[in-house]
Amino acid sequence: MSTTPPSTLTSTREAYSGTPPGHVPLSNTFDWCFSQPFSSANDYTPQAQVLDKIEDERPIFVDNASDRKLTFGQMRSDALALAAGLLSLGLNPSDIIKLPPTPTCPQGPEIAPIVLIQLPNSLAFAPVLLGTLAAGLTATLVSPALTSDEIAWILQNSRPRAIITAKACLGAMREALEKQEPRDRAFFDAVPIFTFDAAKDHYPSVSSSSPPTSDWKVLLRSSRATVVPSSFLPSSASPARTAVILWSSGTSGRSKGVLLSHHALNFSGAHMWHDASDYHSLAKVRQQRWLGYVPFYHVFGLCNIVLLAIMTGSTVYVMPSFSLDGMLAAIPKRKITYLHMAPPIAVMLAKAPVVEKYAKRDPKTGKNGFSSIVAAVTGGAPLGHEVVVEVYKRCGFRVRLGYGLSETCSTSLQRGTSEKEMVEQAGETGVPHWGVEVMIADMDVPAPGLVDGKTKAARIGQEGEILIRSPTLLNAYLPVGMFRTPKGQEPDMSVTREALTADGWFRTGDVGTISAQGRLRITDRLKELIKVRAYQVAPAELEAVLCSSPSVADAGVVGVYDESEATEWPRAYVVPHKPEALENKMELEKLAHELRVLVEKRTTKYKWLMGGVMFVKQIPKSPSGKILRRVLKSGGEDTKGVEIQVYQKKKRGAAAASKL
Repeated sequence: MSTTPPSTLTSTREAYSGTPPGHVPLSNTFDWCFSQPFSSANDYTPQAQVLDKIEDERPIFVDNASDRKLTFGQMRSDALALAAGLLSLGLNPSDIIKLPPTPTCPQGPEIAPIVLIQLPNSLAFAPVLLGTLAAGLTATLVSPALTSDEIAWILQNSRPRAIITAKACLGAMREALEKQEPRDRAFFDAVPIFTFDAAKDHYPSVSSSSPPTSDWKVLLRSSRATVVPSSFLPSSASPARTAVILWSSGTSGRSKGVLLSHHALNFSGAHMWHDASDYHSLAKVRQQRWLGYVPFYHVFGLCNIVLLAIMTGSTVYVMPSFSLDGMLAAIPKRKITYLHMAPPIAVMLAKAPVVEKYAKRDPKTGKNGFSSIVAAVTGGAPLGHEVVVEVYKRCGFRVRLGYGLSETCSTSLQRGTSEKEMVEQAGETGVPHWGVEVMIADMDVPAPGLVDGKTKAARIGQEGEILIRSPTLLNAYLPVGMFRTPKGQEPDMSVTREALTADGWFRTGDVGTISAQGRLRITDRLKELIKVRAYQVAPAELEAVLCSSPSVADAGVVGVYDESEATEWPRAYVVPHKPEALENKMELEKLAHELRVLVEKRTTKYKWLMGGVMFVKQIPKSPSGKILRRVLKSGGEDTKGVEIQVYQKKKRGAAAASKL
């Protein structure tokens, strides 16, 4: 069992932190989830983290609105029933596509027949996903919010053999199918589509009448014999066999299919639970109770909530989408122990007036509506330390920053829950999880940066690209046009080769540093850095400064190119804390001046907002909370607002004088 403290794991010379992978048994994800993997002490389960037996009657997923419960035992039996239903459609788990070897999968990634799952957060999600995996098939998870064009791209590249979608998404799905090329129409016309009606589906309640033939529940009624998952996917195949394909859009361009193996998902759960002592065993919480509003199709919701809840026997109160009022009411009612959130939710907890009545403490007990929460975790996008401090002061719990990507699962996490630890780790994203290695690449060495066959590391405290190595990494990206590759010709693996070094490191595209204590700090994205003359400006830094103002509800920063000066300037898009301010030009000019002064006070001159301030109703973001900078740069509807120029350029040079 690993007992080495994180602070001893960092080289005194190289920017490296973490531990090589420990032992996690090979298994398909269905068997792993239901095997109660943390029921005894082992390499990935410290003694303090050993859990009691999960009884079949324990509710794992509970509909927060109706209190309908899906128990551990019923979920397992329904997943096996759904697996039988999928196999009865003629899907053959042995019909494998094998890709060329990659640095993270030397034996070559494998893809079984694909089942497309497009569902909102619901009690149906887990049995549909686990049933697909139990059948030895590959699931691709798709956001219900996608347009028909976006779905069409996914259909074209994944060619699913069955589709399970929300009834509300059926129109867009049919449009996407209609957009496929004529030569593919015969294939897609034969793909069965099953629907989930979020408004009327009362699963797991049993109905006396048979469901419609297009309803997903017909898959639970197959006459096929009981499925034995290990017969379709032996344990030895779990590192190579793709369990799920997630779609990573990044900050620009079309989405890429991320191939995550069964072993990657299993290892992700193991390393998160290995490191959960400060919010579980040390806090003496017997059973975890979480809210499930983070999208389950996203890597954060999938790994940190859906799969980990099953592995640990935690109870998740499921919400189909995020609602601030709904979340605030559910926390004291359900006695939530640990909160998962995207950064915008932390901003709401810090600033929204409606939070105050829940944050107010009882004068007798000293408790408030958040007192059951030991800590919270956020990831997916930067979050300023000022917001973290405000949540702690107002609500009474620490929001800990984590780091992860679709391609890596959860990578690092801040440790501890106290105010002292919060202050010590300000602006950092913690130390790597058990079995994860993080390194900062030496950016002075041209990519791929190999020296004597190994990627060269930067020095402690030196800024560079963040690299990750772990069993949780993607095996490959789904090659575009793979199903049209002529027989005998290798599919296009160029995107995978660009992302993975020869010695197995994933190139995140994020820039950061590692401290002498082994803690990671992210400064920004390589592609998002604003180039101001010879300097680089990190948008996240300016966003944190702007959001520290009590007059700002949210902010996003991008670079705007100035041809006359041949450089980019930072431009801020700001959501005022008072929405009515958008109707008052004088008030906005006053606020713009305050923000100019704030930025000047906190940053060096080349970071000042020479590109101006645009006041808008909201900042466009992805479901995980990432700012969609390409949308801000595009000048579309989401970027329209009231523009205030806080500097006036002189006729020559970039010297600036105040316009206000």
